[in-house]
Amino acid sequence: MYPAFAKLPEERQELIMTICIEEFAKYGYTNTSTDIITARAGISKGILFHYFKSKKNLYLAVVKHAMDVLVEKTVAETAKIGASDFFEHIKEIVLAKQRITMNYFNETELVQRVIAHPPKGVQAEVEKLIADYQKTFSTPAMLKSIYRSELLESAPLRDGLNVEQVFSHVTFVLNALSNKYLQLHKAQAHPPTVIEEKLINEIETFIDMIKFGVYRQPE
Repeated sequence: MYPAFAKLPEERQELIMTICIEEFAKYGYTNTSTDIITARAGISKGILFHYFKSKKNLYLAVVKHAMDVLVEKTVAETAKIGASDFFEHIKEIVLAKQRITMNYFNETELVQRVIAHPPKGVQAEVEKLIADYQKTFSTPAMLKSIYRSELLESAPLRDGLNVEQVFSHVTFVLNALSNKYLQLHKAQAHPPTVIEEKLINEIETFIDMIKFGVYRQPE
């Protein structure tokens, strides 16, 4: 946190960050205008650069803030899940992440843009920032803890399958489904409630196929 910015009241910090997130998410690093940011925030450009010194520093601070928000909200929501069945647990995680994504759409858009296309002017700094987050929140141990892969250890897996295989494939597919419906939300193809209903139905169909197979069992 930059000291001058940190001295502002929390609600003022949040307002400036919200405006910056909206602008950077919509226009990217290069095309975002600090004139528009300052006009919307009701401050001068001199004050903005007093807080952050440069557009690069501002962008990095905004990206970090967006990542912090998404991680904080995701961790808090997943901690509330009390399902004792692995598939029910992971379904609730996907739905929780989907709701956070929709409620914090600009933060998600900004972070996804940064990960997919790091701006050349700040590429090295952004890649380091992403790498630091991945070391903390995307390690195999952290993912297993969040998704509670240990719930599979007592499940009646059929011969030839192991926990690692099931965990890897199920989490991959469910995250892909979540991204699919995020794109529908982005395109405003359906209202959020309809998107969530469709996502739930597709998750439950997939889980049913995983649990019970695709072919009819011989009698």
